[in-house]
Amino acid sequence: MNSSTPPADTAVNSLERVPLTVLVVDDDDRVRTVLARVLQKRGFTVLAAANGGEAIALHARLAEHIELVLMDVQMPQMSGIEVLNAIRAQAPGVRCCFMTGDLRAETRRALLASGALAVFPKPFDSVARLCQELRRHAAGVVVGGAR
Repeated sequence: MNSSTPPADTAVNSLERVPLTVLVVDDDDRVRTVLARVLQKRGFTVLAAANGGEAIALHARLAEHIELVLMDVQMPQMSGIEVLNAIRAQAPGVRCCFMTGDLRAETRRALLASGALAVFPKPFDSVARLCQELRRHAAGVVVGGAR
């Protein structure tokens, strides 16, 4: 390893001090509110959208400030994948993670194939792990080749 390159653990730990903006998209008010509160307590700036149309409009206005989108898969009117595709039409490099209660392997594979960086189960098993993973994906850090 090059001596000027910090080890992966050091790089990830230093991410905890970097403020990141996450766009949280979920049609469930409780999930959106709790997620926003938890993420804000852990140092994230949170923008929230209740549906796909709001998410697309917010991202179009504030794309340069949003490091990551955390989006529900099943929402009325537009699915998470449809919203991601619409955002990608405006911002091809958008980074997106999905959250879903559908834990089937084929669902996870389809979401990753659509360009998701990660798929998180709802309910979340660990808020600390969720925050750590969001920071890694927002910064483009992939540890151990895992996505």
